[in-house]
Amino acid sequence: MSKRQIQAYVLLSLILLTVVALTIINYQDTKQYVIETVDNETNELLKNFTDETNKFSNERVAELELIANYLVLLDGTDEEIIEFLANQRDKMPFFTSLGFINPKGETLAGDGSRFKVNQIESFERALQGEVVFSDLFPLYQDPDQIVTAIRLPVKKGDDVIGVLSGVVNMGNILGSVAKESSLPGSLYLFKEEQLVFSTTDEPFDNRFDYAADIKEQMKVKESGSILVEEDSAHFVMFQRAGADWTVLVDSYTNALDNRISTIFWRNTLVVAVTFLILCGILFYIRRNEVREDNLLKRDLLTNLPNRVVLEEKLKRDLDPTNFKQFTLFFVNLDRFKEINERNGYQIGDRVLFEVSNKIQEFSNRNDLYRVGGDEFVLLVSTQDEEELKTMTTALVKLMGEPLELSTFESIWMTLSLGIRKSELGDWPDLMMQDATFAVQEAKKLGGNRAVFFSQELANQNERARLIANNVVHALHNNEYYMVYQPVYELSTQKIKSFEALLRWESPLIGAVSPIEFIPLLEDNDLIVPVGRWIIRQVALQVKQWENELHDGFHVAINISVKQMMHPDFMNDIKSIIQDVGISPSSLMFEITETVAVQNSELASVLLTELNEYGVQTALDDFGTGYSSLSILKLLPIQHVKVDRSFLMTMENEGEKSQIILQGILDIAKNLGMTTVMEGVETEEQLFLLKEMGAHKIQGFLISRPMVAELAIKLIDQKWTY
Repeated sequence: MSKRQIQAYVLLSLILLTVVALTIINYQDTKQYVIETVDNETNELLKNFTDETNKFSNERVAELELIANYLVLLDGTDEEIIEFLANQRDKMPFFTSLGFINPKGETLAGDGSRFKVNQIESFERALQGEVVFSDLFPLYQDPDQIVTAIRLPVKKGDDVIGVLSGVVNMGNILGSVAKESSLPGSLYLFKEEQLVFSTTDEPFDNRFDYAADIKEQMKVKESGSILVEEDSAHFVMFQRAGADWTVLVDSYTNALDNRISTIFWRNTLVVAVTFLILCGILFYIRRNEVREDNLLKRDLLTNLPNRVVLEEKLKRDLDPTNFKQFTLFFVNLDRFKEINERNGYQIGDRVLFEVSNKIQEFSNRNDLYRVGGDEFVLLVSTQDEEELKTMTTALVKLMGEPLELSTFESIWMTLSLGIRKSELGDWPDLMMQDATFAVQEAKKLGGNRAVFFSQELANQNERARLIANNVVHALHNNEYYMVYQPVYELSTQKIKSFEALLRWESPLIGAVSPIEFIPLLEDNDLIVPVGRWIIRQVALQVKQWENELHDGFHVAINISVKQMMHPDFMNDIKSIIQDVGISPSSLMFEITETVAVQNSELASVLLTELNEYGVQTALDDFGTGYSSLSILKLLPIQHVKVDRSFLMTMENEGEKSQIILQGILDIAKNLGMTTVMEGVETEEQLFLLKEMGAHKIQGFLISRPMVAELAIKLIDQKWTY
């Protein structure tokens, strides 16, 4: 099992566990929310019905008291009483019946009927002056109705002349209220222990096992709340309403039970679906890994085996227990980057495809690999010198004809080859590195050729590798130092300035040429911190010379394009000059002609700012690029350093080159610039330049670059040139 598979399994398992945990938490939270919601709603419902029952009872008593007050004002005949009660009954629909009971127990009903009083106890208590709710009884006029009577004394003065009885059907009243409230559960109204009203046809005693216990609690408690079943959020709550009435609410409904059950199964479904999805993802990952494993071993454009297959092959063939002799041809297309940039990547891909076909026709397909953009590797199972030379010649000539990309389009291509034979003890990376170094040498020689890797190249490669690995740490390890080459002024025959040059003495490699390590500093962006270090070292050296009473000269420092483009460049210069405490005029910054041409606007702004700050500026290596003399008038510089190539050309080509050099010196002089001729090595060159009007010279004739202690002694030296 691959590391990627293990990571995928672990990640998906964590996702599944997380989903399960969140689902359980969600179910518990939702369930608790439902329970709390039902509890609150049931409580609220119970309170509302209790309040309604109390309100209804109080309102009916008040109405009866009002009727009783009018009764005493009547003449007292039975017909008048019956007529009055009938009128009041029509005005008060809450009463099922109104009646007046005389002291003898005879009831005169509002509908004209007469009968003996029922519920004697409540009648007698009312005669004694109480307001009484009777027990339940069948209505005389409609025995199917179970009603209760509100009885209160009718007083004339201090004497009770009878009892006013208002019959109410509490079940009908509360039933209509229950319908309007959309009751989610069931409502029960008890008078003492007798059930008066219920919103369900199912008997209360059959609802659940706790029915008897709840009735017992209703006898002794004013109110109560019982959680019958947690999983279905089933609550039963009761509350006393007045002295004899008890309202009970049963929260259980099928909807609530289904709601919690739905939550459970819904969460279970989420876990199941997640599990299935994760299984699908695992299957997809596994299938893609197999597919990717196959794709990883093939180049999509050419369908050739790629670097992965090559490395596996090299590992097998270089294994000491199964070592094989073979030769590795590293094939690289010349100028392929230019073709891509000029013609586009589609044409580039066509070129790669056609080249790979040609090489495949030349050699066995299984021995050819594409390892990079325009890089191929051909493994040959021989090390015979004659065979290799013949094959090398054939490969180089393979591109002797242009590639026909279409009916109207063809392109010339050439190949560079780096050839490396296998040796016992080799490893894949070393062989590839050596072959790459060999092909780079072939390109340096102009391309379209082959270079066999040799011990000499191996030594160069090892040195290049060491330099590349150690240049990163050289500044931190204090391995750099500065040397100074004097600049001789022809008119005064004195040393008037120096050029500061960076040197590297590595404890591992030894002395390293600037040609070898400066490009690496540029490529790795190390030139910025190293350049900052150079400026500070030169400033410190100038300060030391000033303290030793040496003055009247300046020191030139070379600036790269990356230094110049860095946003902190000017701030670094000003900060260093201020920290060290030297005059800005004691420094001169040189930029090359190539930098000036490619970044003319930035160079102009930067040089202007340096001049305004007091630092002198110069154009270095003038004549090596493709600029015209007009660059001299565009840049705010004070010095022009003419490249040594003019002296070499002048000696080889004679009068024409001398005329060109004379023109440069005259133009610079007329523009008010100081000219410095580089690379002067003979007295003849010096005298000729003096006659041509050069201001200063620099070269081995005067002195090689040397350490500061020796360079400063040249200031006081007598010169006879």
